[in-house]
Amino acid sequence: MAPEPPYCPPVVGLASGPIGHLLCWDRHERDGSWWAWVSWIQETSNRPVHKLVCVRAESLTPLETSDAYRQVPRRILGNDGRIRPWVIS
Repeated sequence: MAPEPPYCPPVVGLASGPIGHLLCWDRHERDGSWWAWVSWIQETSNRPVHKLVCVRAESLTPLETSDAYRQVPRRILGNDGRIRPWVIS
């Protein structure tokens, strides 16, 4: 039996143009909005630069099937500033 491959975050398109890996979803408790952490490599003339941004979830374009996004971690950013795991209630 072959070993299961390691987890690879799904890719998304950002409104500003780059394509990156969706690392995590955050729901802000104060207003219920969803945000996404996305990572990508920006090519420059000298060297590649790693970028990490937090953007509004609705600004992303999914580029894979919906199943690919089920494993992406979800968290709650509480009014107290603490980050907790998201639990479906």
